[in-house]
Amino acid sequence: MVKKIISNKYAKVVLVIALILGIGFVGFKYINKSEESSSEAQTQKEERVMRGNITIDFDGDGEAEIPVVNLDFDVSEKLKELYVSEGDEITTGQLLAKLDDTEYVKKLKTAEINYKKAVANLEKTEEDKKLSLLNEKQKLEELKLKLEEIEATYLPMLEIEDVYSPQAIEIKKTSYENAKSAYETQKERYEVLINSNKDIELERANVESAKLSLEMAEDDLESTILTAPTDGTILNIAYKLGETISSVRESGEVTADTTHFMVVSDSDKVEVIVPVSEIDLSKVEIEQNVEVEFEAFEGEKFSGKVVSIDALPIIDNSGLVTFDVGIELEGGVEKIRSGMTCSASFIVRQKKDVNYISNKAVSIVDGKQVVKVKDENGNIEIKTIITGLTDGKYVEVIEGLNLGETIIIEEKKVE
Repeated sequence: MVKKIISNKYAKVVLVIALILGIGFVGFKYINKSEESSSEAQTQKEERVMRGNITIDFDGDGEAEIPVVNLDFDVSEKLKELYVSEGDEITTGQLLAKLDDTEYVKKLKTAEINYKKAVANLEKTEEDKKLSLLNEKQKLEELKLKLEEIEATYLPMLEIEDVYSPQAIEIKKTSYENAKSAYETQKERYEVLINSNKDIELERANVESAKLSLEMAEDDLESTILTAPTDGTILNIAYKLGETISSVRESGEVTADTTHFMVVSDSDKVEVIVPVSEIDLSKVEIEQNVEVEFEAFEGEKFSGKVVSIDALPIIDNSGLVTFDVGIELEGGVEKIRSGMTCSASFIVRQKKDVNYISNKAVSIVDGKQVVKVKDENGNIEIKTIITGLTDGKYVEVIEGLNLGETIIIEEKKVE
């Protein structure tokens, strides 16, 4: 009986020890596993302090537009001479083409003759008036002299009327009044002639009209010759020798089938038009820097500046509101063609040629920005740094790190 009791107690002790050992083992495994899990939750990678640009921007898609000049003749006639071909480089003032000017030379000669005739008529009218004034003035002076002579005898007669018969005084009076009336009439006629310029004004108007016709004829003759208004490259010529250019043609977008006589581009200038949403428009301003990349030249970036912002919006069928923004590219644009598509990055803020690191390398400890730095011997130390501009991925390092230093980036492993 006693032996049985002892055996039961022994069995219980063994069981308790076994349970304790089991729990300890499970706890150890759990703790060990937790530590392993904890160590596996973070990964480390090394990066160096880099140097370059930190940029805050927004993107938009656009299309290249090469500024062009549409050249047309202002008169109609057959194309007589063509001195250039498509693709030629031209300079300002260079002779490009010429129309048959036979009819315009005739018109000019006729206009010259008409102008000379008008000038001659004006001169004759002025001379005629001058002669008429001399004539009328002489008559006036003669009538004045005659009036003064009659006056010299008539007025004294009135003072001594008793000496003369009434009949003699009446005759003298009639002569005096007639002479006075003739003088006053001639005087009025002379004054009217002096102040009247209708004939001369009419002839002057004829001269001006003839002069205008002459100038128009000169312009028309000059318009049969087409010269380059600017340096550039000839993109298109719409007519051939012998074809009649009937009128100045109008067209909108410049394409290979344009109806303008000649289209010339300023090959040194390329403009990119980018529709910018009304939300982003507040971030755009004139002279703002832009980086442009064309689909045709992937990886190659072109610099430019904003030169225009349309005041009127464009609203598509879905109600999206955009404003066209013009960007003029700066240099190296010879291979760009009108209509090429591109993406444009509008620079809102930018720091050039600065040291920078990944944002993920920076931690905040006691309110200070710190990074883990690995030296040449593999030792890791924590350095306090001062940062500047960030684009959300990288951050400028103002103080605390040197170019090329190795930093540690710790990231949580996502399972």
